[in-house]
Amino acid sequence: MFLPLGSRFFSPILVTVALIGPAVAEALAGGGEPRYLNFTAKDRHGIYLRNLEREEVSLWLDGEPIEVGYLGYRNVDTAFCLLIENSHRTAQFKESLPQWGQVNLIDRVRNSLTDGFLMTIVETGSVMLAEIGLDRRVLQDFSRNDDELSYALRLMKPHPSSTERRDIQLGRHLSWALDVMRERREKRKIIVLFTTTVDRESLPNLNEYKDMFRLSDAELYVVSFALARPTGSQYSAEEKLNRHFFKQLAESTAGKLYLSGEHVFVEEFMNDLVTRLANSYTAGFYVDPEEERRERKVRLFVRDKKVKVTHRKTITF
Repeated sequence: MFLPLGSRFFSPILVTVALIGPAVAEALAGGGEPRYLNFTAKDRHGIYLRNLEREEVSLWLDGEPIEVGYLGYRNVDTAFCLLIENSHRTAQFKESLPQWGQVNLIDRVRNSLTDGFLMTIVETGSVMLAEIGLDRRVLQDFSRNDDELSYALRLMKPHPSSTERRDIQLGRHLSWALDVMRERREKRKIIVLFTTTVDRESLPNLNEYKDMFRLSDAELYVVSFALARPTGSQYSAEEKLNRHFFKQLAESTAGKLYLSGEHVFVEEFMNDLVTRLANSYTAGFYVDPEEERRERKVRLFVRDKKVKVTHRKTITF
């Protein structure tokens, strides 16, 4: 059962204020348990909408219309977890020497993060930085200090290796990121993975990882430096199925895959990603806290049919 805004089924206003903040509590005070759905909206020219009103948003769960009691924009606290692969695949050289044609992928990513990206997203929430490879290391725990985060990235040393060519188990690192996000109380939770291709350990378990993300409340974005559709015997199964693997994972959360074999597109990818993250909306609504937890189909519309809305196809509560 979904509760209308006027219901008095559940009204611990003081608890609500403590958990979600006074602005949201004021909008949702009335009954039930608040839940949230993140989405983006683009006009027919591909421009992100920046001036939506709550009355312009229509929401259906399992075919039943639900009243939207709250609409957040850039005032919604967000937790970001950035996973940066640091291995022989992304750090081919001990240091980047552009004059000699030696440029590490990881250095292109680091430069893009410190060149305005971090400064933009910390206005919305806290950021965790972690480097992943055969092992995993947190470079900076959750912080809203742009200088602190940039310094942690500058201290990162590329890890090229000619001896350790084992698989980078990306599924294991993504599972860890989801565990971290479960402990966060922010209403938006964003995981961004910078990598090359999926590994042989994770590839057969696509459905398991897809279910894991679909049932979570985190969004996944992937920047993968690989060919879109490699063909021929010289390419591995991981390379050939890389696009399918990450596209399935990201889209199950309403996230996105940025894919290119050319690291010269890093700036283009990062600009699109940060624009999307900075112009996301969050719709709040009531649910019955005593109803059995299950997965529900979601439909959300904004203004008119010319507006393209991206949101999760299902939500679990």
